[in-house]
Amino acid sequence: MELADAKKELRQRMLKLRAQIPDDVRREQSAEAARHAEQALLEPLRQRRGGSLKVSCYVSFGDEPHTRPLIESCLSRGDQVLVPKIGAERHLSLHELSAEADLVPGTWGIMEPAKHTAIWPESRYKEIDVMIIPGLAFDLNGGRIGFGGGYYDRLIDRMMSGHDGNTHVILGALALKDLIIPEEIPMEAHDFRLAVLFGPDGPIYMN
Repeated sequence: MELADAKKELRQRMLKLRAQIPDDVRREQSAEAARHAEQALLEPLRQRRGGSLKVSCYVSFGDEPHTRPLIESCLSRGDQVLVPKIGAERHLSLHELSAEADLVPGTWGIMEPAKHTAIWPESRYKEIDVMIIPGLAFDLNGGRIGFGGGYYDRLIDRMMSGHDGNTHVILGALALKDLIIPEEIPMEAHDFRLAVLFGPDGPIYMN
């Protein structure tokens, strides 16, 4: 099977699987995943770096793992929370969130930063400590498959290439149990890998 066909088949399979997860299970597992992210990574990182963090996190939509608990946790601890916003030509910009009230319905009804929120300049992408990435499925080697739009591939490429890879950002994801699969996700040259998954049973760090 061609790589593109394999990714398409996996994407369709995981969309169906994710849609079948009961919302109470999704909420419970999302809250546990967020708790593990806070305890295992974010709070120790704050202590090592001597203060608040710069955390980028998408706002969940539909049957995605719920990210609101993590966003609320970071805001309550004084972190600078950067939320992506969809622009023209499949471009993501990052905007600083002061409070959840800064979120308004945007593209496809997805909650996104309001117009008054400040755009985080690309020249400061290297300052981001942690970025939480959405995905349909994840493997145990840091592999990830998304919806196929390439939004995050381009964002991560800008983040890395703009600073010659000189960034300490940790790429991670919140993952429901059923979204972590045993087989290896087919990856292309432009695809990036994650450093850590936060599941309901705890963090999974990649080699």
